[in-house]
Amino acid sequence: MTSFSVSFLASCKSSESAFGKLFERNVIWSDEEGRISIVVQGERTEYGFAKILINNEETKAIATFCADYDRYRYIGINLEPEESVLSRPTSTLSFGLDFKDLKDNDSAVFETGRYLQESGDPYFAHKDEIVLKKRSLTWEELDARYCINNYWCTEDGELYLYSYDQTPFTGKMEGTYKGSKIDFQFTGERDFRITEGEKRLGEGEYVPNFEGMTLLFDTYGKEEFGDRLSLVWCWANAQIASLSSK
Repeated sequence: MTSFSVSFLASCKSSESAFGKLFERNVIWSDEEGRISIVVQGERTEYGFAKILINNEETKAIATFCADYDRYRYIGINLEPEESVLSRPTSTLSFGLDFKDLKDNDSAVFETGRYLQESGDPYFAHKDEIVLKKRSLTWEELDARYCINNYWCTEDGELYLYSYDQTPFTGKMEGTYKGSKIDFQFTGERDFRITEGEKRLGEGEYVPNFEGMTLLFDTYGKEEFGDRLSLVWCWANAQIASLSSK
């Protein structure tokens, strides 16, 4: 029993290390057939916005990359579909891609979980393994709506925002402005609105970039915010600043 436990733990730690090395910001993971795509955008490497084609219908999901067995009791990619994310805690439906092995420095082999195999889709019913390969996102593919569990802030800290795992579906974020609670809403493909209770603070266009996004107050709010505000990833930039100061 002791020998089995030691071997099992060693196997888990080896898989954790192998899979964890692939985690990266601002990439898109996909299979060769185009049935699965996962966009990992922003300051976090372990959360992504997924689209899976099941029975010719697109399912949107939150992807959690799990390489810490002690925390997740699982190594692979957990996928929680939109209806489950928005109906917590009454629903906790999820399905997974179980990490099996590295294929190369940019791709990995996953075992297809039971949910996909039993989904009724002939493609997944007979697909024991799937290879996902990652590549860097382009400027055109960036979209701040699909950042998950990210912290945004201005350099002076006056404006602070947080995106939840519900944000890609609802467009809603929360935050503070000069110490007061505010709500942020993505209202369109490139539009946003900031409110404080019933008070409108600002509206305009957002422009994402690889280190955050810029808010353009071309509709409303110039008197309060000026023409534009630059937001950066709070954690990522704090880490960079910490390293540069050493």
